[in-house]
Amino acid sequence: MSFFKTRKHYFQPVREDGKVETIPFLKAAADCTIPFLDILGPKAFYVVKTDINGNVTKLTKKYELDPEKYSTLQDMIDAEIETKTTQNKGSATDALIWLKRALQFIRGMFVNLLNGVNDGENLIPCAAKSYESYLKPYHGWMVQKVFGLVTKAMPYRRDLLKAMGNGQDEETVINDMKEFLVLFGQNLDAVVEMYQSKNIDKEFKV
Repeated sequence: MSFFKTRKHYFQPVREDGKVETIPFLKAAADCTIPFLDILGPKAFYVVKTDINGNVTKLTKKYELDPEKYSTLQDMIDAEIETKTTQNKGSATDALIWLKRALQFIRGMFVNLLNGVNDGENLIPCAAKSYESYLKPYHGWMVQKVFGLVTKAMPYRRDLLKAMGNGQDEETVINDMKEFLVLFGQNLDAVVEMYQSKNIDKEFKV
């Protein structure tokens, strides 16, 4: 089975009310992205891995303070908006917005790969375009330089698909990727819509 079929945790359907269950989302975010970044290059993508792990941990700890109150991501953020603590150090609002951006960056790479945004076997354009769209606007000059080096560490297309295939052919990996992106995209879009509707997306930069 390919990488996408061997995950322990998967993204679940978004609730009918548009809310995203906290723990299933966090478990899938970690289980479906950290191993992928290891395939891309554990050293080169260490910064992204650390960021995702750190924000998942922060959000999990917040959830554990009151599992019923924080059962969905929207409930967690609404609680901080109500108490005017979104800007506090270590807030769930801050942690989720950076987790969202990292996940957008990863989804963008998948989508770019599927759409052929590459130079033959060279996948650097896939990562570079995704970074430009989802992370660069919120990074300072120094962080942008770091990520410039990160995106240049992308493996060749054939090597990436082989590593993700676990013995499966490229067509199978591509089809599994497309299937994975459906629920991944639905969950991520729900979080993106929440931040946009509350007009707090652009408040957090580094």
